[in-house]
Amino acid sequence: MKKTTKFLGTFVAMFAFFGLVLTSCGGGSEAEKAAEDIPTDGLLGELPMLSAKYGAQLAEMREQIFSGEVSESEGKKLMAEFDKLKEEAEAKILLARNEMDGKEIPVEVAEGIPFKANGPLKIDGKGKGAFNAIGGGEFTGDIEFIADWTVVPMDKDGKAIKVGSCGVLQDEANKGWKFKAGDKLKITAFLAVGKADAKEKTAEMKRWAGLAKFVIMDKTSDAFKKLKEQFEADKNAAELEAAKKVVDGK
Repeated sequence: MKKTTKFLGTFVAMFAFFGLVLTSCGGGSEAEKAAEDIPTDGLLGELPMLSAKYGAQLAEMREQIFSGEVSESEGKKLMAEFDKLKEEAEAKILLARNEMDGKEIPVEVAEGIPFKANGPLKIDGKGKGAFNAIGGGEFTGDIEFIADWTVVPMDKDGKAIKVGSCGVLQDEANKGWKFKAGDKLKITAFLAVGKADAKEKTAEMKRWAGLAKFVIMDKTSDAFKKLKEQFEADKNAAELEAAKKVVDGK
């Protein structure tokens, strides 16, 4: 028992060192099966599916290790398998990201915002750093304040894939406020895919697989508020349906 406890303590320390999240994504093999059903023919290719699949596999392995039912030898074997799987996940995701480099994602500007984009956003898929789509544009009128502007990823049905912290808008002249027509603005849209950890939920990755465009919106507008309400309603409905399947054993 002491050896097992000591082993688990060492494993926890290793997890902390590598910055991995010690939480379960739930569902185990069922989550992995659901992840494999995520479409791979969208703008982001295999990345949503790979993120969800490996997230599910690694989370299931973590559950085994922290179940309290493994011996020291079994734990070491699981650790070796975990490391191997993590290395495989990182390699496949890195290759998939590289394939996305330079791919274009349409960007639109909501009605009432005095700004026009220069063209579609382009994915920066190089390396292991931030995975974003980058673009730019210019103001079409004078404005003092853009802190309420936000970047929203949306699917082909016009529904939000995510709301909040989805991108940043930066003025190239670094003025901060009081913009005039013709001033330039950089668009950075965050692509929340391409990681294999327990935070990557299968339902979220399924939404990202349907990415059709990014839309620049004003968070104080009625259009954004309605979009956010619809997003929350759809998310809650999906969570309830998932919970029902667990209870029913399906």
